[in-house]
Amino acid sequence: MIVEYKFHRVKGGKGRTSVPSFIVDGGYFSEGSKYVGIAANDGTYIPETLVVLDRAALITKLTNIGYTVHDPENIEGRLATAEEIETAVDTFISEHDI
Repeated sequence: MIVEYKFHRVKGGKGRTSVPSFIVDGGYFSEGSKYVGIAANDGTYIPETLVVLDRAALITKLTNIGYTVHDPENIEGRLATAEEIETAVDTFISEHDI
């Protein structure tokens, strides 16, 4: 399942954070302190407050955050077109067998 998550604080870690234990593959499509990742599907505890994203929701998220793609003429990249965002989402979904 595709989810949006934030890093968790490490107890006694003096401000350190870590990827939540229910994330098996993450760090994609960052927006500030929020990331997109794949949640475990093996009975691991998953908070009820976790935001679950389907294909349409992920496309909307990338559109709203101003998702960029590589542009050789601009080191910062350029805003992706709707088609490029859909392709990025479909590639992400197929690479993760979702």
